[in-house]
Amino acid sequence: MKADWKADPETEGERGAVLSVRDLSVAFESPRGPVTAVAGVSFELAPGETLGLVGESGSGKSSIGLATMGLHDPGRTRIGGSVRIGGGVRGGGSGRGRDVGGRPARAQGPDTVPEAAVEVVGAPEARLRTLRGARVAMVFQDALDALSPYHSVGAQLAEAYRIHHRRPGRRQARERAAAMLERVGIPARRAGDHPHQLSGGMRQRVVIAMALINEPDVLIADEPTTALDSRVQRQVLDLLRDLQAEAGTAMLLITHDVGVVAATCDRMLVMRSGRVVEQGPTERLRTTPDHPYTRALIGAAPTLDTVPGTRLPTVDEPAPTPERERHALPASVPAPRPTAPPHRPALAELADVRVEFPARRGSLLRRGRPVAAVRGVSLHVARGETLGLVGESGSGKSTLARVLAGLRQPTAGAVRFDGRDITRAASDTRLRRELSREVQLVFQDPYASLNPGRTVEEIVTTPLRIHTTLDARSRRLRAVELLDQVGLSSAHLPRYPHEFSGGQRQRIGIARALALRPRLVIADEPVSALDVSVQAQVLNLLMDLRAELGLSLLFISHDLAVVRHFCDRIAVLRDGELVETGTRDAVFTTPRAPYTRELLDAVL
Repeated sequence: MKADWKADPETEGERGAVLSVRDLSVAFESPRGPVTAVAGVSFELAPGETLGLVGESGSGKSSIGLATMGLHDPGRTRIGGSVRIGGGVRGGGSGRGRDVGGRPARAQGPDTVPEAAVEVVGAPEARLRTLRGARVAMVFQDALDALSPYHSVGAQLAEAYRIHHRRPGRRQARERAAAMLERVGIPARRAGDHPHQLSGGMRQRVVIAMALINEPDVLIADEPTTALDSRVQRQVLDLLRDLQAEAGTAMLLITHDVGVVAATCDRMLVMRSGRVVEQGPTERLRTTPDHPYTRALIGAAPTLDTVPGTRLPTVDEPAPTPERERHALPASVPAPRPTAPPHRPALAELADVRVEFPARRGSLLRRGRPVAAVRGVSLHVARGETLGLVGESGSGKSTLARVLAGLRQPTAGAVRFDGRDITRAASDTRLRRELSREVQLVFQDPYASLNPGRTVEEIVTTPLRIHTTLDARSRRLRAVELLDQVGLSSAHLPRYPHEFSGGQRQRIGIARALALRPRLVIADEPVSALDVSVQAQVLNLLMDLRAELGLSLLFISHDLAVVRHFCDRIAVLRDGELVETGTRDAVFTTPRAPYTRELLDAVL
């Protein structure tokens, strides 16, 4: 059903809104009845403006984006209210009008008449197909899923162009695709490449080029940088802003990262549980938010100014009010947990470690040269220390983690744990079994790392069943103790992973890692897939467990602000080489390596 709200074309033209959302509601059908994802959301977007839609997973952000594109399944979704595209005059770009089908028309003069607004809610699919890509386009979070693996990126761009133009020649479409690739920083010679041949950042640039190739009025960017490293994230956001300014396109940026919004958006709209909490100019909401939930989201993500080691505010434990702030420690007071003292004995050591992967066959008669993922790295983790391992995707961080955990044997070099040589643990079953009692991993994706067919009790007690002689009752008691340590309860034991949120699943993974009371925990991007508030909860939990259990941690991340907040010492990797190590203060205040300075400059 549609809302009673009707847009007045004259009023709409005066406002200049190219996207008008009024009283939007989205509900999904389920066996137990409708589940409301969005309830009564209203906002407008002017030409050239960027609105940040902020909130945690499940707040309804993506449902709004899909409703704007008319992409919800009408058989399973009820949509109410109104979503109107058009009605404003573009503030930049070519100043082109459009024909009835949404395809670019001839150039217009300064007296261009505002485009007629088109209602998306309830529109027939044929009408929506002419809008998508031409007047409203979308950049999705996972570029690899958004692109066809069977076609070259140039062919996909050319197809996106031809769909919305009147019989363009193949040559014209190819030229337009090549020009668009160049515009997003990819050489035109890569047009023949397939998506798997490009890096994550380049794939995201291709998706942006595809969304903007027809210069739409509205661009919806749904978490476009969440999976990217900070430096690539900065590049993609700068690119979006430049292209948007050139074409006068309005952008709806959907994200859970307030830092991204602060760096990119004119206005911010904060959502929780399908409803608008507050909205207004970004700078005002960022500095003086009215709602406790907004304050919690802003405070939950550590920045380079956050006092290291302090507890981060969460939705359950909000940011301090002015009254509470009067009793808080001033920023000049040292962090509650000081940097680990130097000269502690090493618990784990890597000495000149090199890891090579065999290359694909170059032909039937010869192999290509091996690919070096790690190139002569030497570092150590001291007892009771948290070492942060920083670097971009492909720098060798996860490979080093697997070597230290005894899951991959290095091509050269030595690995020691507590003075014992464990270099060959990956090929020595007995040594690997012994090492797994001392070293455990927490993985990036909490859902992929848990067996969906096993209950929480089975997942948490599996290490105990394999490595100890405890009976079933003792294992269950230990599982209850572990869940209590990570903030869960015995009531969660019979449940399955799909019944939990992302943050709860990560807590289950941490409980499993602690089951054998390891001395070293390797946390490989443990919070990068989580919302900022859930990230704060997990970081607070890890800090509590570290203090309570005296753990040593290798904390792997591409987020420098998180690493600065959580770690005692930092090691920076680039292309498999160690470019810098030092204490937290030394690396962040006086970095020696130019690459480290580049990473710091990219932090939003």
